[in-house]
Amino acid sequence: MKQTFRILTLAVAALSAGVALAHHSAVQFDFTRQVSYTGVVKDFAAINPHMRLVIELDDEKGKREVRFEGHSTNNMYRGGYRKGMVKVGDTITVNAAPFRDGTEGGYVVSAETKEGFFGLRSSGNRDQRAIGEETRRQAEGR
Repeated sequence: MKQTFRILTLAVAALSAGVALAHHSAVQFDFTRQVSYTGVVKDFAAINPHMRLVIELDDEKGKREVRFEGHSTNNMYRGGYRKGMVKVGDTITVNAAPFRDGTEGGYVVSAETKEGFFGLRSSGNRDQRAIGEETRRQAEGR
């Protein structure tokens, strides 16, 4: 009986370790800079642990999809997001911390649709670097 309990305990611990390690850091994003994109929402999921957004751009570089991730739903809500603000087909402007490797897209710092604004705003003595640092801390769950 003890042996069976030990084996089951080890199995549960081993399976749980993958879930615990699945959350990644935000090191792939450059929170000292921001880039802005305006496009049409192709996919949006306000889910935990991170929001997912895909927008379609059509500009001088051609038509393409750009992928983003963002805060948890709790952090988005505190930043002004409300259910239904982002819908497939909407035009959206996204301000994001870009990927460090130069890939288009990044980590959503703020966004604006016809339904409103959510995220962190630059105001007064809060410069882009301070907003980026606050966003990075939230992205990493600190």
